[in-house]
Amino acid sequence: MKQSDQAVTGIIICDHGSRRAQSNDSLKDVAKRFAERFSADCQIVEPAHMELAMPDIDAAYATCVARGATHVVVLPMFLAQGRHWTRDIPSLTSQAAASFPGTTYQIAEPLGIDDLLLDLLKKRFDANDQPALASGDVDPRLEELPATKRRNQCSSCPFEFDQHSGVISIKPGSGLEKNTG
Repeated sequence: MKQSDQAVTGIIICDHGSRRAQSNDSLKDVAKRFAERFSADCQIVEPAHMELAMPDIDAAYATCVARGATHVVVLPMFLAQGRHWTRDIPSLTSQAAASFPGTTYQIAEPLGIDDLLLDLLKKRFDANDQPALASGDVDPRLEELPATKRRNQCSSCPFEFDQHSGVISIKPGSGLEKNTG
């Protein structure tokens, strides 16, 4: 996805972002390993989180430009063309680019369904390194949450789903309720 021979391309590898530092640190490792593996083609590689953590897309874009990039390619670490890919990442990238006239950017396709992803899933299956739990056992990842407490969505989503009525509503305190008028 090189823009041209004259453009210096910066890469932003973007994930959702997490409240868990360990999860966010994984993206730093991905960006570092990507930069090392593809150093002949990609000298400027920066991690970015769409939300919840820094560096965000704005900071990563600024760092790419400070390192000499005139063209920035955002590589989303998302599986499908959902709302984050169709709206959030384009909006955030456009806002970041506005501070740097003369630069260009692209947003690559999400990971999608690829044989390499299927191979990775099979590798995880073959590893068989996670505990097998019986119904009602406490999963060690959920020590603070009873195993039988139902979760319908991630805790950072601003929406609530009522499984009995099927109604989706905005969570109080999410910051979105003022934008619905």
